[in-house]
Amino acid sequence: MVNGKWYIVLAFVLSACTQVPEVEKTIHVCTSAPQARACAMSYAHGEWIHILCGRTQNGTYPTTALRYNTLTDEWTETGDLPILARVNGTLCATDQGVFLGLGFAGGSVHQDTSYLHDWWKIDYTTHSFQRLADFPAPQTVKPVSWYDGQHIWIACGFHEYTNDIWCYDISSDAWTKSARLSPMRVMSAVVAPCEGRTFIGTGFHTQSQSEWFEWTADETWHRRASVPGKGRHNAACGATDHAVWVIGGWHYGDSLTTGFYYEDILRYSPSDNTWTLCGTIPCGTTENGVACGIKKRIYFGLGEDKKGQLHTDWYYIED
Repeated sequence: MVNGKWYIVLAFVLSACTQVPEVEKTIHVCTSAPQARACAMSYAHGEWIHILCGRTQNGTYPTTALRYNTLTDEWTETGDLPILARVNGTLCATDQGVFLGLGFAGGSVHQDTSYLHDWWKIDYTTHSFQRLADFPAPQTVKPVSWYDGQHIWIACGFHEYTNDIWCYDISSDAWTKSARLSPMRVMSAVVAPCEGRTFIGTGFHTQSQSEWFEWTADETWHRRASVPGKGRHNAACGATDHAVWVIGGWHYGDSLTTGFYYEDILRYSPSDNTWTLCGTIPCGTTENGVACGIKKRIYFGLGEDKKGQLHTDWYYIED
């Protein structure tokens, strides 16, 4: 299935993750993607992983999607998508379809038209796109979104920093502003569902954050063990059956450091609220990549390194 394996030799101490338990994992090297992309959206369905939108090495925003078959280790590229190309949108896969949108369309950061508010649904069977009610708030760049069985929630994001949380009711195609507030006033955070629970953390506002929270069914936040390291944003995140994975990212320089990029692979266990270090990304430091879990496997890759060189590398770990 794969064209190679990467056996991890864990360092005795990693500057980003000191005093974190280490568990040796095998990283399987898959066929490289046909195109390098950063700041894309992704989801898994069946044996397929879909990667939408993003940015290429020359700075263009592709209008196609990449599809990876986990059974055959092969990539294909779709035709043009019926949505505007973008970076740093948000995507939420549910049992009712895939919901996605928002993001940045390119152009001037000072133009309101650069910030996208459109909201779409992808049908799993037909792969058709349906335009839904526009997102009514300004925080459209790299927000997080999650599903509770009936609603999709959106928090964080940028065009302006806010603690607001918005709720999308799937049945009525309507948005409402929640009375609850997010404990994080950030952008570029990560979110993942695991074991019927939802975990959210990291992000950037003034400096990179390491906080980690659980959002529960009663719409409250509970602080969990912080993500190891000095804080990060632009990480990749996905979940296997029993763990959440946070991979890479960027620590923005502040008064205490000149800043650096991560190449670590972290595993969070919801059952005992602990983090372990499971190795380093074979292609090195990576931010703005993607990750998707399918049962006991976490697939990850793409993104860009600390010099802005985009990756085509693609891997998986058997959890």
